[in-house]
Amino acid sequence: MFEPVKTHGNLSEEIVKQVVQSISNGELKPGDKLPSEREMCNVFSVSRTVVRDALKTLSGLGMVTIRHGLGAYVNEVDEDASRLASLLQISLGTFEEIFQVREILEGYAALWCTQNATDKDIEELGKIVKRGKELGPASDGKLTLLDAEFHLKVAEASGNKVLKRLMINILDLTGEIRDSSFKIPGRQYLSVLEHEAIYESIKQRDPDLAFQNMIKHIETVEKDIHSSAHGEGAGSEGGCENESGVCLSGD
Repeated sequence: MFEPVKTHGNLSEEIVKQVVQSISNGELKPGDKLPSEREMCNVFSVSRTVVRDALKTLSGLGMVTIRHGLGAYVNEVDEDASRLASLLQISLGTFEEIFQVREILEGYAALWCTQNATDKDIEELGKIVKRGKELGPASDGKLTLLDAEFHLKVAEASGNKVLKRLMINILDLTGEIRDSSFKIPGRQYLSVLEHEAIYESIKQRDPDLAFQNMIKHIETVEKDIHSSAHGEGAGSEGGCENESGVCLSGD
């Protein structure tokens, strides 16, 4: 089922891909327990730190549930939605429509977060943002996973379970596009800034600011992907006083 990961590239990302593939093809079924951390270290030929990073990402993606002291268990997967995500070819029109849907869903997810997120939810969001800030410029692969983890955590903390399930499939559908976006000069840095601004507005329990910052983030990512096709780097316009175009306070 699994095989040792390549020594180059992002090791935890490779583990995540293998586990997700095993879930998608039915080798791992809902309720199945993943091998123990020690067994995964041996199978993938990696350190325990790498395995734990992979498990944390899989949990953030909603693919597994980690039961402390017991292990990681595969979650129920929406087969129809998963099949749609794997088969649908993204045309330019579909791409634009997906971002329109993301603006609606994630704008309100951020707003609802300010009302429903627990202190623990906000603390976990802060940790994700911190990990993003600590990554170097050559960490686009790992940042792609952190990006998904951040957006799914916002959806989860909004208190709407349907929204989280929709986000899992939307992020799956746009995986390759998001991978490419982090190769755009400056996009990685701006995403970290934008995530931090979203987090701070949620932490402040400011619904209007959280909504505004999330919408701005989705808009600038879409704009940068379009601009990259014409050889331009990442950047955004707006009236806020920082490079990302997002607002850090309500003033």
